[in-house]
Amino acid sequence: MEVLSNAAVIWFIAGAVLLLLEFIIPGVFILFFGVGALITALCVYLFEPSLAVQFLIFSATSVLSLIFLRSFLLKKLYKMPDLVDDPDEEFVGEVGECISNIHPESDGKVEFKGTTWTASAGVEIIAGAKVKIIRKIGLILEVEPT
Repeated sequence: MEVLSNAAVIWFIAGAVLLLLEFIIPGVFILFFGVGALITALCVYLFEPSLAVQFLIFSATSVLSLIFLRSFLLKKLYKMPDLVDDPDEEFVGEVGECISNIHPESDGKVEFKGTTWTASAGVEIIAGAKVKIIRKIGLILEVEPT
């Protein structure tokens, strides 16, 4: 039990527990307090600062690592996709299937990603043909045959 009277060991155990809690409570938040506790344990082991300085080291390292590393880790861990400037642009170049005839003078229907869309085209396209989406205007897809 003499080991538990050492401040460095207590900070190390606290850091390890906080790191393990990150696996139980996801969100990439508790991790930084675990890192702060481990850095504090190292400082206590090397320099033996007072209790007030220990809490200052813990607070500073936890907050600084949270501020500077959280967004970086979230991007690396969760592979966040790049934001699309115009959400309508994500349709361009995709392929769907014509489910009702499309004429230059009248719209038809296209199935794309499991949803039926109204579609227009500059040429006649018969049902069953594959179509490429040129652009999306509101709720209407402008298509061309593939």
